[in-house]
Amino acid sequence: MEADLNRLQKESDTLTGRVYDPAVQRPLRQTRPRKPFPESLPRDEKRLLPAAPCCPNCGGSLSYLGEDTAEQLELMRSAFRVIRTVREKHACTQCDAIVQAPAPSRPIERGIAGPGLLARVLTSKYAEHTPLYRQSEIYGRQGVELSRSLLSGWVDACCRLLSPLEEALQDYVLTDGKLHADDTPVPVLLPGNKKTKTGRLWTYVRDDRNAGSTLAPAVWFAYSPDRKGIHPQTHLAGFSGVLQADAYAGFNELYRDGRITEAACWAHARRKIHDVHVRTPSALTEEALKRIGELYAIEAEIRGMTAEQRLAERQLKNETAAEIPGKLAA
Repeated sequence: MEADLNRLQKESDTLTGRVYDPAVQRPLRQTRPRKPFPESLPRDEKRLLPAAPCCPNCGGSLSYLGEDTAEQLELMRSAFRVIRTVREKHACTQCDAIVQAPAPSRPIERGIAGPGLLARVLTSKYAEHTPLYRQSEIYGRQGVELSRSLLSGWVDACCRLLSPLEEALQDYVLTDGKLHADDTPVPVLLPGNKKTKTGRLWTYVRDDRNAGSTLAPAVWFAYSPDRKGIHPQTHLAGFSGVLQADAYAGFNELYRDGRITEAACWAHARRKIHDVHVRTPSALTEEALKRIGELYAIEAEIRGMTAEQRLAERQLKNETAAEIPGKLAA
């Protein structure tokens, strides 16, 4: 029987074009189906027909029986394309006036880069973290020489082009209401040498989807060379409402006049308690972590409710939350 199976497999390989090699094991049958590729992707179909219109065994005619379909994901190399704009000149036969269509606008005045190329440079730099010198090398391998200084000039010009969008985003995020804020260190190269210093990236988030809001979430970033409190105080000079942030002292000045209400972050509080519990576990820290976990469970239950509904549920279910700080202090 094994000899018959091998013979049939060889015949199948011959008909399908596969090369039979007894030294190479066939892959095991997959136990679970592959996830299909997104339907939104374009598909190029290659239809393969038998080499001859007749049976290779007896020469009989063939009739359509069915087909096997297999899909393979491929990446088409991004290709540069030169867009040549030709503006014809026409002369009036009566008065000799010259008529010509106006030149189309460009993202960068007299620049050679189209909007798609500029978007690719910005996305590569800021979303994919590909530095400009490496992008220059990538483009060079595709036959187009774009120097690092040229790419840097494009980035600078695009920043100016996008400034109205950035300002609109800032206005939207800092609309009165509720805001989440945090900061993170970011290494910054010092001009003139290869050393770095630590700057700060301030993150302000507007997202009320968990509170049942249908407004689009958004985030606004602001850079500062240090972590002085004057920076968030300047950023939020026109904001009023609820600010959820950590216990950074630079935020304290914002709460003094009552314009901004502090919403302390339980995640930061839990982190400190957890660190103490890991070093010196006790019944008190264990109880605190348990109660904070109960608060998170309540928040999961009321996610998506209106502000009034969530307030009522919190007052009903988490009345023991206020006891945690006092017990820890004792």
